[in-house]
Amino acid sequence: MRWYFAIDEGGSDGDAGLHARLAVRSAALAGTLEPRLLYHGARNEFTRWMERHGVTVIDAEPPCLDAMRVAEARGAFRAHSLGHWLRLAIPLIDRDADFALYTDCDIAFLRPVDWGAIRPRVFAAAPEFAPDVWNYFNSGVMVLNLAALRSSQPAFETVLRARFAEADARTYDDQVALNQAFRGHWDRLDPGLNAKPYWPHDPRAGVLHFHGPKLGGIEAIADRHWNWSDPTSRAIGALCDAHVPRYVAWLTDLGERMQMVDIGLALRLHRVAGRLAAYQRTNAPRTHDLTFMRAHLFAD
Repeated sequence: MRWYFAIDEGGSDGDAGLHARLAVRSAALAGTLEPRLLYHGARNEFTRWMERHGVTVIDAEPPCLDAMRVAEARGAFRAHSLGHWLRLAIPLIDRDADFALYTDCDIAFLRPVDWGAIRPRVFAAAPEFAPDVWNYFNSGVMVLNLAALRSSQPAFETVLRARFAEADARTYDDQVALNQAFRGHWDRLDPGLNAKPYWPHDPRAGVLHFHGPKLGGIEAIADRHWNWSDPTSRAIGALCDAHVPRYVAWLTDLGERMQMVDIGLALRLHRVAGRLAAYQRTNAPRTHDLTFMRAHLFAD
């Protein structure tokens, strides 16, 4: 199965780049995957590392990039990560495969999965925050029906351009676009193939998605360096703060699996788990309000 992930030059540094490397190294645990990186920007040491580790690096740009730039110039839109938008180009780039796997960079493969047995009508995805709430999917792990997506691309791009032309598209992102455009037309993916570290630990899960704070952020929380005064950081960090034992269990499990693949990454994961296990709060756990996921906006 062809496995696509995507990043832009700005995202190749820091936590995003670290997680992309972890994803590539963990792919050895996943069975047969053909890693392909969609990349936007100037080639650098990050892309050279990817090529040294068997990744095909493909220069790409998101669909409707011109409309994004116009919207940005007038202050109506801000692309927090062009790398995320690159996933929308996969059906246009890959024209000789029937199905493909896409993941965000901040995932780790945990065990072999028969991805070829998953054959969605358009694509398959798992829930966003809670494993039993199916009214809104997380696009961090998707199995793509490339022909079906390619046939819908012109209509989808018309929707994208209309949205970018609106007076305020600042809250618009690729996941929102996919959920809105394909509502009722996507298939369910086993939640264990997009497991979150704030969910109860499941040793049978196939993919762990660091949805929330990344490794550097988890370290900062454990070391009490996290910026709890910033509203966005507070909301992200609360996912870990409210579920510390679950994070410790997932990190420990991943560290053990990675020992035969990359001892350096394995040791880092174990160190993070140990520091987090010793994390002592001085106040009640911060919680992330997820009630909005059951609101009328996303009602079935």
